[in-house]
Amino acid sequence: MRCEGQPGSVLRHCGLFVLLLFLFGYILFPALKTLETSLTANGAFSFIHYKEFFTNETSRLPLLNSVTLGLLSVIACGSMGTSLAFAINFYEFPGRSVADKLLLLPLVMPGIIIVFAFVQLYGESGMVTKLLQLLLGMESPPFTLSGLTGILVIHAYTQYIYFYITVSIAIKQMDYSAIESASNLGASQTRVFFSIILPFLKPAIIAAAAMTFISGAGSFTAPSIIGGNFKVLTTQILLSKANNYMGIAATQVSILTSISILFFIVFRIYEAKSQFTSSVKGVLFRPVAIRNSLYRILIRSIVWIIIGSILLPMMTIVLVSFVPSSSWMVDYFPRVFTLDNYSAIFTSARKLQPFFNSSVMAIVAAGVGLIVAIPSSFVIVKTKLKAKWVVEFLTMLPWAIPPSAIAINIINAFNEPTIFSLNEVLVGTSILLPLGYLIRSLPIMVKTLNVSFQNLNEVYVEASKSLGGSNFDTFKNVAVPILFPGIWAGFLLIFIRSIGEYTVSVFLYNATNKPLSIAMVNGVFEYNLGLAMAYGTLLIVLTFLLSLIMSRFLGMSS
Repeated sequence: MRCEGQPGSVLRHCGLFVLLLFLFGYILFPALKTLETSLTANGAFSFIHYKEFFTNETSRLPLLNSVTLGLLSVIACGSMGTSLAFAINFYEFPGRSVADKLLLLPLVMPGIIIVFAFVQLYGESGMVTKLLQLLLGMESPPFTLSGLTGILVIHAYTQYIYFYITVSIAIKQMDYSAIESASNLGASQTRVFFSIILPFLKPAIIAAAAMTFISGAGSFTAPSIIGGNFKVLTTQILLSKANNYMGIAATQVSILTSISILFFIVFRIYEAKSQFTSSVKGVLFRPVAIRNSLYRILIRSIVWIIIGSILLPMMTIVLVSFVPSSSWMVDYFPRVFTLDNYSAIFTSARKLQPFFNSSVMAIVAAGVGLIVAIPSSFVIVKTKLKAKWVVEFLTMLPWAIPPSAIAINIINAFNEPTIFSLNEVLVGTSILLPLGYLIRSLPIMVKTLNVSFQNLNEVYVEASKSLGGSNFDTFKNVAVPILFPGIWAGFLLIFIRSIGEYTVSVFLYNATNKPLSIAMVNGVFEYNLGLAMAYGTLLIVLTFLLSLIMSRFLGMSS
């Protein structure tokens, strides 16, 4: 692509070239380098790593476990998320709006915090586990939060949100007149559900299933902490990387990525074939009033019980943050409360450093993300360039790549000098971790900004210019007010997703930029649970406040 022609055309073409160069250099190129590494042995092209992988049962089992975990996560999260979406959005009852906002909380809660909270509640020595053991007079715990079952419980808690959001949106956009017409013609509620409602929702359910499978199969946090003997491919990738078997790690990453992309494509094809169009004039869906008092009480009770179970882990983290770490060595339940854990953080530069590191890296990731996402969204939404599909493909590609794979891709790409690293070796430096945060979060930032650009109606721009407004005045008075809420919402969303991120962090951090999530894990394994939970509480408070601000901006941009 050559930057020549009229000044405006030169600027556009050069800008597009730089954007494509960035997307290729930091998203596609790292993935290709990992593929190359997996196909190289002793400096020559070879399938030896793949042969060893598929002929070794010890290697194949984690792959089977990962696929199984992904599929079971779809079933568990689909059942929970879809049911809650129906209960909240299909029916009308008091407190529905509040319940809807509370059910979105797991979206902004870092996964590492949730895992630790579940362990503290439902682990072998967890408070709920021990309470039931004492009440029932049992000699051993009634259950343990470990293995496949424990991971699925945490996935159901953290990933139901994919189904809840997509199905909720689909229900709100449902054609109510089609439902009324079918009911007026004598169709039973069962017939209406399977012939009208389910076809409307099927594309949303399939889209959520694709995201949940990729997230489930590529899960690292829960399997690494409570997986026990249930080994998955992501934990094996870290083990290979830790032992410097980068050829094996690259092979594992390539296989996991290929499976994720394959399932993503299959789900998207099926989603496209499942589009449902009503032949009846569309009427905005209205929540249905529940006339049966017993059924109304049952629905409300189930919803609020689930909300309570969602809030309980977060409240546990806050509670434990005020308990001296030493007390857990002799007590199952907190007896003494103190501010010492917070005092230790704010009076020690070493203990405060991880919070500072994570904040700075999250700001960098979000800031650079905006620089990349704004022109990407503009090209995707507002232009008819032939290259727009390339921009959309590259910005959405990280959505189909598990976080552990993104981290290994970055390591393979920048463990030697390249044009994209300015001929420097970046492995071992502090720049890789915020880069990992950026790549992982870029798709959701672009999706957020796409909404803002779709709201930027060309009629407003032309009207401003016809009234004598300059390009600068039009940009300042028309474009900025429309785009600004989406830009800030995107920035805050990436900051929230990055500040407590664990999977990418465990692969890419070094001693100089240890993030908050790693400090929390270290605190737990060093028997300093109170300090770890104090970190977690600070993170919860920060993400909650920022999510409130983000919600306001998202509301302004929609």
